[in-house]
Amino acid sequence: MLPSILDLDIKGIEDIVSEQGYERYRAKQVIEWIYKKGKLDFDGMSNLPAELREFLSCNFSILPFEIIQSYKSEDTVKFLFRTDDDMIFESVVIFHPDRGILCLSTQIGCPVRCRFCASGENFYRNLRYEEIIGQYIFARNYIKRDIRGIVFMGMGEPLLNEESLYRTIDVLTEIIGISPRHITVSTSGIPKGILNIARRNPKVRLALSLWTPEEEEREKLVPVSKIYPLSEVIESLRRYVEITKNRVSIEYTLLKGINDGIGDVHKLISLFRDMPVFFNVILYNPKDEDTKIYQTSVEEALRFVDLLKRSGKEAHLRVSKGGKISGACGQLRAVYERSK
Repeated sequence: MLPSILDLDIKGIEDIVSEQGYERYRAKQVIEWIYKKGKLDFDGMSNLPAELREFLSCNFSILPFEIIQSYKSEDTVKFLFRTDDDMIFESVVIFHPDRGILCLSTQIGCPVRCRFCASGENFYRNLRYEEIIGQYIFARNYIKRDIRGIVFMGMGEPLLNEESLYRTIDVLTEIIGISPRHITVSTSGIPKGILNIARRNPKVRLALSLWTPEEEEREKLVPVSKIYPLSEVIESLRRYVEITKNRVSIEYTLLKGINDGIGDVHKLISLFRDMPVFFNVILYNPKDEDTKIYQTSVEEALRFVDLLKRSGKEAHLRVSKGGKISGACGQLRAVYERSK
């Protein structure tokens, strides 16, 4: 596979075209074709000289991966990609009436290894910047419409791949033109990363994926909790709010008999009593047949949400889209891996 031109910034492309005897402004034209128009081949860049197009086609690819499959349902489309080192990862576009939202992966597998998450069954490596932004370029070309919302909620822990994460955010906001208010980074709770994003990208939204408000139970469900205890995570969230003035979204996935009781509601209320948060309560999408027993019913979930609301907190029951194509939260790549 040829090296991806996505790895080059505008100065790098300027140097390349200049070495070939062309004006440096041609680099900006290449950038516009790729990032703003979603062009996936150099031949179609009609305002470039034919010889330059041929040179770029012979020496660079645009995407740093190949598309293996796409899966569609009424409100989602999922893409399965293969990297140049034969690794598999996915991303998902979620359609809403007024917009499309792209769920980006930042790692292949996930080192956090949450017990009930299919993405964490294995961890291979971080995705490079060009592999992350490439998901956007491909998705925009595929769906033939603008994507105005980005959530880093696919495979991996974004705050354990900060260099590539921040470079991607910079391009999304500064070159592509997506508002940072329409970008959300989800984390399992990496205190240093939470503080870093508060200082570096204060307008970007933050979501905490919280399986339980109980520290001992959290250590069973999320092994990384032994390194990053909940008390440290909460303190970093307080600092995040102080720095950014943003509220934090709490992504709380219900597990029947584990974290969906009245006692759990009271602990959540106590934990976030003086912090501006919004609770996204999520119905669990089983990663396999054995975990179906942990699904909380919609009626029980609504009662859970109602109790949170009665405390004065904003809360909403979110039904993850894409379950029919294994594209909902926690199911990425699982079907493909098990079929090998």
